[in-house]
Amino acid sequence: MSSAVQNITQPRSRIVGGSPAPPGSWPWLVNLQLDGGLMCGGVLVDSSWVVTAAHCFSYWTAVVGEFDITKTDPDEQVLKVNRIIPHPKFNPKTFNNDIALVELTSPVVLSEHVTPVCLPSGMEPPTGSPCLVAGWGSLYEDGPSADVVMEAKVPLLPQSTCKSALGKELVTNTMLCAGYLSGGIDSCQGDSGGPLIYQDRISGRFQLHGITSWGDGCGEKGKPGVYTRVSAFSDWIQIPGANGKSMYLTQL
Repeated sequence: MSSAVQNITQPRSRIVGGSPAPPGSWPWLVNLQLDGGLMCGGVLVDSSWVVTAAHCFSYWTAVVGEFDITKTDPDEQVLKVNRIIPHPKFNPKTFNNDIALVELTSPVVLSEHVTPVCLPSGMEPPTGSPCLVAGWGSLYEDGPSADVVMEAKVPLLPQSTCKSALGKELVTNTMLCAGYLSGGIDSCQGDSGGPLIYQDRISGRFQLHGITSWGDGCGEKGKPGVYTRVSAFSDWIQIPGANGKSMYLTQL
């Protein structure tokens, strides 16, 4: 693998150029922790299942309902991780197939501030559609991490633009790009595994279309963020149904 690939495919750890999110506005956002410290984001897709990036972890707990990491929030629940299922074809060098499922040891207690997100069904949002990213990552390059959830709005970019900006050999069909070519607003390292959310204009539902994965720097001009394309893995993402059989999460 070339040094260019090594330099570009860096895990994402920050929301750059974002603003504090209203408390409870990201009820599906999960704080994945290693020994009590933030390591990655995740997305609640069922009461016992979290989707995140495969490159994220080893020894983890999952904290749902969290807003301010400096204190215990009223809706906060800390759950141990039962098992981690990275995609069998995940490539840690190229970040291809960068998706994993996390099963919790017990179901979360669902509430207004703790609820699963909808998974994509049907067509993807058109190019230019506004999406939202969120996390607790650093506020700027090599800066301190945020105490509260930060959010930012980024538009979906054409695949051709993404390939031109970052390299056609690096951006695969299981990835998508979002952000501003002018720079300034982006996800970055630590926000890895967190959501790229689109609100459907007709139903009003918030849908998970991307998982924060990698990029070349953070908020740099001409370098949009890269996200795992969730719809590409709809046949792989599945959980045990109530009848003991597997059912696709996209059917929930």
